[in-house]
Amino acid sequence: MSKFLVDLIQLYEKNGYEVQSSLSPLHFPGFNHAYLPFSYIRQNGQIICRGGGLAISELVFVNCITSIIKPKNIFVIGNSFGWTTLALGLMCPTSRIVAIDICPRPEEALGIKETNKLGKQISAEIRAIKAKSPEDVTNVITKNFKGGIDLVLIDGGHTPQQQTKDFLACKESANKQCVYLFHDVINFQMVNSFVEIASENNHLISSLLFRTPSGMGISYPKEYFEDLSDTVNAFTESDENIRSLHSEGRKIRGA
Repeated sequence: MSKFLVDLIQLYEKNGYEVQSSLSPLHFPGFNHAYLPFSYIRQNGQIICRGGGLAISELVFVNCITSIIKPKNIFVIGNSFGWTTLALGLMCPTSRIVAIDICPRPEEALGIKETNKLGKQISAEIRAIKAKSPEDVTNVITKNFKGGIDLVLIDGGHTPQQQTKDFLACKESANKQCVYLFHDVINFQMVNSFVEIASENNHLISSLLFRTPSGMGISYPKEYFEDLSDTVNAFTESDENIRSLHSEGRKIRGA
């Protein structure tokens, strides 16, 4: 495995930022446990952007996937302060990565600027753009990529309807071999949307990744089954285990 994580943290630190990532809720009682496992950028002791990025274990999963499929063109919906966009650039140093964000707050607009600044300090081609999904997706992809897209990370608006719209917009400009990654599927109650996407796109194999803090999802072409299935299985749980855990949880809550 490459040392992308070390390089990513050092990239932020040498530009005057600190990284907060992958903290155990058990270590910080009284804090909002929902955000502690994920990645945030701080400056002068304060989180400077409400939008976070993938947890370290989630980046490890993405690195496993990218090391196998070696995507040339990567598209990201939801840039925030660039953490995951730049991580992809360090994982895939010969790739072109374009990220969009609607920038609902001034800090995301600053995140666009800083992502482009930090992106120039690594070898991958990085571009962050203020744009809206699904309206701007086709235009952004057409203008910024030659030959379609090979990998998509959907981490924008966290509603079932938006997840579906983001997927469909990306699918129009994706290569046949494109792999789709979805963040926060379980945590934000978007499972039904993910299942619907899976059922209506039977050329893809889709799995929920229960061993990621946000409950990510992945949909990948059937021709990648032999290459990717072992990695995907390593980041999920069997249906039997999930049913057993739910049952044990109900017993504990009822005790």
